[in-house]
Amino acid sequence: MNYRHICIAGMLAHHGLKTAHEALEFGAESVSMRLLLMRHIMMEIANVADLASIAVGLHKNHPDLSEIYRPVKKALEFFKYIRNVYIGHFVPDLTDKTFEWIPFTNALVGSDDHDKQWLASWFALETAINTYADPDTGHKIFVSDTDLNYPPDHTRFLNYLGETTHGSLAYVARLIQISRTKFETPDVHADMLELAKIAGQTEFSVLTKGKR
Repeated sequence: MNYRHICIAGMLAHHGLKTAHEALEFGAESVSMRLLLMRHIMMEIANVADLASIAVGLHKNHPDLSEIYRPVKKALEFFKYIRNVYIGHFVPDLTDKTFEWIPFTNALVGSDDHDKQWLASWFALETAINTYADPDTGHKIFVSDTDLNYPPDHTRFLNYLGETTHGSLAYVARLIQISRTKFETPDVHADMLELAKIAGQTEFSVLTKGKR
């Protein structure tokens, strides 16, 4: 297990999630900015889900970490799905389902109007939420279809997002603390000469995802 990676990746996810959440809580000035912040929050929650999947081995010896993780596990998987079909990747199947679910999307196609582009993204988010369902058992998260323009549904989703954000921040904060105890780092003051020598020999090439 690459504890140094887990620690640094956790720090980045915590910073991005906390910053975007605070910006949204303090009141973004436009619906476009609010949606942008929501997208970033969901992306960082998905990144926490990725970290949780590779750090699961830490749960056995750190039951408190497992206790924090358990209540948000289902939500982490949900937002990981949203990232994979709507944010990190916008998949063709979501395009097709959005036009099917919200016919008004046809009136937005090709527009360079900023508000209409926001609306297209809003419709796609709503559709992505609704596709997280099983044909036999129904929606996996909410008890009914989600209509983000219907205030109760809108509030339901925002509350779920907020609760997951707080849970994710708590989990990744503890994960950072634990993983930091699992590896050593050089003294950047005492060892700076040698570290600088190594830095000067750095060669760069395109990175691949590789093993986590």
